[in-house]
Amino acid sequence: MTVAAEPLSLPQIEAQALAVLDRASDARVIAIQAKAKAQWPEAIILAGRPFQLRWCESPLMAREALSTLDDLDDGQAAPGLILLTPLASRELGSDVVARLARTQVFQPDAWGMVQQLFKAHEIDARLSRFRWMAQLLVERASMGAYPPVPNGFLDMDTAWRHILGRCLVLEASRPDAAMLLNWSLGDDSAGMFADLPEAARTQIAAWLGESAGAVGTLVMRCVTAGNTQDAVPLGLVCGVVLSPQGEGVHELAAAAIRLERFMGDKRIGIADGRLWAAGAAKLLSGSALTPLTPALRHAVNERAEALLRELHVDAYAYLSDVLPLGLEQRLGLLADALKAFISDPSAALLQATERAADSVATHAHADVASTRMLRVKMAVRLCRWMVAERTEGNGCSNRAAPGFAELAQAYAREGAFVDWARFKLIGGDDLPGLSSAYVALRDAARKKADTFNQTFAQALQVWNREPRAEAACMPVEAVNERLVAPLAQQAPVLLLVADGLSYSIFRELCEDLEALGWDEHVAGPPPTLAVGIAALPTITEVSRTSLLSGRLVVGAAPQEKSAFSTHASLVAASRAGTAPVLFHKGDLADAEGLSSVVRDAIASTQQQVVAVVYNAVDDHLSGSNQIHVRWTIDDLRLLGPLLSEARRARRAVIITADHGHVIDDGTVQRGQGDGDRWRLPSGPLDESELLFDGGRVKAAAGSAAVCAWSEGVRHGAKKNGYHGGVSAQEVVVPLSVFTPRNMPLKGWQVAAAPQPDWWAPLESAASPLAPEAPAFSRKPPKPKPAAMPQPDLFGEAAPLMTPAPGVHWIDALQASSAYMAQKALAARVAPADADVRALLDALASRGGKLSKAALAQRLGMPAMRISGFVNAAKRVLNVDQAAVLVLDETAASVELNKELLARQFRVTVR
Repeated sequence: MTVAAEPLSLPQIEAQALAVLDRASDARVIAIQAKAKAQWPEAIILAGRPFQLRWCESPLMAREALSTLDDLDDGQAAPGLILLTPLASRELGSDVVARLARTQVFQPDAWGMVQQLFKAHEIDARLSRFRWMAQLLVERASMGAYPPVPNGFLDMDTAWRHILGRCLVLEASRPDAAMLLNWSLGDDSAGMFADLPEAARTQIAAWLGESAGAVGTLVMRCVTAGNTQDAVPLGLVCGVVLSPQGEGVHELAAAAIRLERFMGDKRIGIADGRLWAAGAAKLLSGSALTPLTPALRHAVNERAEALLRELHVDAYAYLSDVLPLGLEQRLGLLADALKAFISDPSAALLQATERAADSVATHAHADVASTRMLRVKMAVRLCRWMVAERTEGNGCSNRAAPGFAELAQAYAREGAFVDWARFKLIGGDDLPGLSSAYVALRDAARKKADTFNQTFAQALQVWNREPRAEAACMPVEAVNERLVAPLAQQAPVLLLVADGLSYSIFRELCEDLEALGWDEHVAGPPPTLAVGIAALPTITEVSRTSLLSGRLVVGAAPQEKSAFSTHASLVAASRAGTAPVLFHKGDLADAEGLSSVVRDAIASTQQQVVAVVYNAVDDHLSGSNQIHVRWTIDDLRLLGPLLSEARRARRAVIITADHGHVIDDGTVQRGQGDGDRWRLPSGPLDESELLFDGGRVKAAAGSAAVCAWSEGVRHGAKKNGYHGGVSAQEVVVPLSVFTPRNMPLKGWQVAAAPQPDWWAPLESAASPLAPEAPAFSRKPPKPKPAAMPQPDLFGEAAPLMTPAPGVHWIDALQASSAYMAQKALAARVAPADADVRALLDALASRGGKLSKAALAQRLGMPAMRISGFVNAAKRVLNVDQAAVLVLDETAASVELNKELLARQFRVTVR
């Protein structure tokens, strides 16, 4: 069988002709041997000169072409001629050959042309085995001139870089896996590869597979099998099918076999497939050099999920850290775990819930700043609280009933955090199953809240008959005299009265205050968290006016301004001629934001006492219930500028409220009242109400009021929230002092981190687990090897010292010679033994690890001082810099390695 000769391409003709002109620039006739005729243009421009192209398959045709050239010669710059002929020199005749450049018919030499194109004197000998490469390099010269190679040597990498760049738009001689995966997603990638000669495709695939490793080999199998744009989606599928958590699952094993048809029926190794999955996941995460567009990322995810359905394993998408379907399934598993926990709030089911939540949090699509992930975090916190409350409750059956002050403190220290968590669950989730789990969790928490509120309201009834002003339980009408005035004696003060601010929202805002450089302070000894107690009923015209006036009174803004500016204690603390000043809502803003009048007052060194009434919270209660509010300083207009002005003026800021509020979460309207949650005494009380008479009750019609204690009751139309009742949410208000960081106050100290223990994650030495695979697929865990004592390099290992009966291991540790030597080395930096003991005890009791915030709370220490304290403790505990105590600032956690501690100090850690 005769194989048809392949005609010369125009780039080959141009390259060969240029090579001749480079040696004989005045050549007019260039003959190039061509085995077959092709569709060439009639003329081309070479080196700035026009050349005609003529096909001459006989000597006669050649003479005719030459005569035509003679006819055009007018003595000027006549065009040149390129003769394309299948004939050799001896077949053309001596008269024709005599007129040819260098008197010869040039044989096309692809590598010679390449050498000319790159201005090379020598070519890497290894390139000779890639016979197709020279032709491609010549043909792609039409895309632009090649740069001359350094030192005149065309090496292997340079040739490959230009081949891959011009044929596949891969801008590297040896692309890595990330570049190859990214390239596979291009719209033209498959077409560019398919257009290459067969020999080129085979060797290019082999080269790319070698340069990009195992992942590159798998990608090129997809490409050669015609599945180029599935290379990344198939990598994501491997993350499910070959997941370590899926080992032993029959459906996944069968899917791995079915995957081979996308790879030219070739097997995918487990290790290689996992590398492929990791590379694809990294590309989608946006950490690659060339991040994908959102539209392309969406298309890849959709294709991967479609492939999972095609392989009948989409139910296992939760094994993927990157697929959106995986996140949805993990949230579904979390919903199942929450429902199981709610039916039996045990420690074991809490751990299962924590694992499910951790697997959600580690998913690539889990945006930690999103409302969705905030709800996941809050749901788990509520679960921890339920276990902690259940455990503590079982040990408190013989305790005396707490008094009102103790209940108010309990609400501020714990109940407000419970409310913060449960109210964030309102609104549910996109997944109906998770929404129903949140509803069940809120219901469980609300029942406990109602039980507490009833006890709280009954204690308030008793306390209201003989109220006492003390820091732990301060009536709002005593705030000016007992707190603002004494503080103003030593520092300028800004009293910020946030109308309607509940304690739970206050604690949410405190996160921003700490980040902005504000320190919360407590007075002592003993240091006491101050809380305010609203006047009754808990409405603005009673409680706010009483707070600002310094006495129980009913009024409005005009009365408040007058009473505040003339309050005897505040006037005494002010500078002569500058009375205390109060700004209301209408005074705060102008066209530029915070009004210049307010700015000037806060900045004034003569104005010792400034007060501002801030209404954002109270205004929200009557607003739209279709907006989810995150209480941040950035989102509360004018609050940020107020605090900035106070920081610049080095003012102490007292944050308080006239009353709090309850959120509408399935409230029921009962009868008509004089307010949302109170009424004047008339008619019988129902089970959700209590009568308050005398004491701190102040109403326009007398000194008695009927107030609701249950948060599920209202009298008026439905709104976002309500106040007027006697739940802890409405009665207990913040009363906290903040200063710019490092601004001391005499008699005050920086407050410890306020969060309860359960607010931080459940700490243990175990790492977060992915969602558990179905029971039939799980293998029993491998037993961990027992920790071996560190051998003595010069003899036998020293035995561990076991504390004597009745001696605590920390006492034995601190009595050891190694510990005493470490203390001596640390010298003045060494913390006190009691502080080290508290640190070790806190960490050991929680599995060896705590967040910085949780540790600060347990040690009663300001969160900002934890890092310095732990670093000092490391000087004592980390013998020879061994990682006994580890402070991870990125994760904001502190970890104790008990096994290493035991080896370093030769003591048994129990």
